[in-house]
Formats: sequence, structure tokens, C-alpha cells
Amino acid sequence: MKSGDTKYLLICNTSDGLIAQLNGIVVQLQFARRMGMTPIIYLHQRSYMFGGPNPYFDAEHGPNVWDYYYEPVGVSGDEIQALIKAERVYTLSTASELMRLYRWEPRSWFMNPYGYYRSVENRADGPYPADWWQQERDKARAFLDDGTVRFKASLMRQVDRFHDAKFPEHTLGLQLRGSDKFDFGVGPNLSRKVVPEEYFPYINRYLAEHPDCGGIFVATDQRQWLKDLEKAYPDKIISYSEKSLSDTDDNRFHDADEKAARGIEVLVDLLLLSRCQYIIKCHAAVGEMAATLNRDVDFIDLNYQTQPMRARRKALSVVAVPCIRLLCALWKMLSENGLALEKVVSVQEDTVMVGSRPRPLNTKVAEGEKAPKPPLMSGRFISAGFDWVLRSLAEMCFDYEKIDRPG
Repeated sequence: MKSGDTKYLLICNTSDGLIAQLNGIVVQLQFARRMGMTPIIYLHQRSYMFGGPNPYFDAEHGPNVWDYYYEPVGVSGDEIQALIKAERVYTLSTASELMRLYRWEPRSWFMNPYGYYRSVENRADGPYPADWWQQERDKARAFLDDGTVRFKASLMRQVDRFHDAKFPEHTLGLQLRGSDKFDFGVGPNLSRKVVPEEYFPYINRYLAEHPDCGGIFVATDQRQWLKDLEKAYPDKIISYSEKSLSDTDDNRFHDADEKAARGIEVLVDLLLLSRCQYIIKCHAAVGEMAATLNRDVDFIDLNYQTQPMRARRKALSVVAVPCIRLLCALWKMLSENGLALEKVVSVQEDTVMVGSRPRPLNTKVAEGEKAPKPPLMSGRFISAGFDWVLRSLAEMCFDYEKIDRPG
């Protein structure tokens, strides 16, 4: 951005799951800092990927989902309107530009090794890349340490009360993700559901080595898995969530009722998990964020521990990888020189208007509906083209074969 009056980045779109939403916010906070812009976070009713309903929006709790759980970031109300009138507020122009930050910008915080970190440098398959993961967590910690991202005091009080009342001095933490876990770009090894029976040997070993462990805190989205653990370890299991537990493969955050309340349970689970002495987890956002919050906690990731598929480089990766590097660098340059941003001309509840010829930013209005195609050779068209080409090149980099195991 050119020098002059402070420019503001309106962060008004993100992903779906609550911790994935935090990931989407942080990558935009990183972008704002690189651009010398001041962030304003406003997650309205249709802030899921440019028009989809935010699964945690609850009108009774206010217009901004971010403010349900975190302290506000940026100005609000009349101040936003004044800044918009002064032509000082910008926002990401398309979902493709947000996906660039999620998947194709190596400077972003990667909570999942997809996009750049599967096709160019594969961090999803094989031995656990501890140094890389620590590097990624440090990117998020910068925004926690400087107070940009702060959990609401009321939420922290709930965590403190439950911890003080229920946690013994030495507590083992478990994080299990089931329901709608699927391959969203990390490959078959990390997307695999790890069932409770796979946890048992690690739990038993930990309890044998730590006889002073007085309890096992479980953060999960599956009610039946919690029951399995309660049967296997009677009088040991501690859990907090109720409204967010699912009995099926559907994640409860898609339910129509008590949306904000389920979000509180997710974050309390996360914060309690981060206070455990050791964590046995699978690859999923809650466990990964717990390790980010508590840099001193030791843990094991069972999706890395047992990988039934072997990743194989395809012959075309020799051509695809240099092309991906080049296109990522070119897209970054164009994005940071104006392609990624459009000027905000109005904000009214869930309608954000942008551009010199004002258009609604969020144009996807129903489940499964796609936004209209952008005009040929527009900035939005170019961004979508980069995204499509990069995803196509990524498919040329790897395939998988099943690992034959004895017995």
C-alpha cells in the first residue's frame, strides 16, 4: 500500500470449523501486517467463504461471531462507517485470494500441511516433521503473545472454574476427531479417522509410566467414542462438552440451534486440553491449537504414528513443483500490488459492498451454491485462474500406495 492515511483491512470471511476460522483470521492478520494495514474483524452471518452461513452465527449474541469468543479487533459501528466514507477500508476480493493465504503463501500460518506444503515440500506423509510444525505454531503465537488475539475473560473464567474443580494435579489429555473428518487436502494419512482402540496402547503405556496421573481429559466430537473411553477407563475420564457431541458422522456445528453455545464448548475443550501434562492426539485443529497455546506440552500425533499409505512422487512433479513455486511467487506479487483487495463502499449487517462499480462481496447464498463466475479477465477471474492452475499442478505431484504390514 502507498504511504498516507492508515488503510484498514476488513476481515469478514473465513473458513467453517471454529479453530479453522481462527486459522483463517490469523492468515489475514499476517497479510494485513505485511501490507501495513490495520485489521478490523467482522464475521457476520454469511462470512463462511464469501456467502456461506457462518455455522456459529447466533443473532441473539450479536452480529459479529468473532466477538462471541474473543476480544474485539479494530473499530466498530459508527467508526467503521466513517472510515468507509473516507475510502480507507479494503477487504479481500474473492475466496480464491483467501485460499491463496491458506494454501499457497509459505509465509502464512499452516495449521494443515496442504497446498504448498504437500506439493512442493511434503509435510503430510512420513515421519513427524517436528521442526516445521514448531515453526508454523510460532507464526500463530506471535498474535497470541502480542495480545492481538485474546479469548474473552468470561470464557477464561469458565475454563478456570472447570479446571480447578475437575482436574487432578497430573492429567493426561486426549483429542479425538471423528464426525465429518475427511480429506480436505492433506492426503489419506492425515485425514484418516483414528478410533479409540488405537489410543488404548498409548494411554496404557502413559499410565504405567506415570502412576501419579489422576485423570484423563477427553476433547472429542463423538459421543460414542467418549462412552468407549469411559468403559475402558472407569473413574478416570473427565469431559466438558455436551451440546457439541455427535452420535453420527455429521458435525454438530451444522445444527440450527445453540450455535454460539457449541462454539464455547469447543474453545473450552481446547483451552482445557492445553493445560494437560501430556496430549495424545490425532491430526485435527483442536489438538494442534492446544499445542500452539502451550508451547511446553509434550504430545504424540497418532495420524503420523501410523500411516497406512505411502506417498509416491509422480514423474510429472519434476515439472509441476518448479511451476508451483513460480506461480506462487507471481500470484503473491500481483496480490500484494492490488489484485487481492477491493475498496469497501458499505457494510450493512451481512451485506458488504465493494468496488468502484459496487457489487456484493458475498454472493453465495445457499448450501452448495457457487458464487457467480467473475467477468472475463477481471482481477477476480485472474485470482480464480491462479487457484485452479495451482490445484491442477498439485495433483501431478503425488499418488499413494498401500503399505503391506505383517499379519
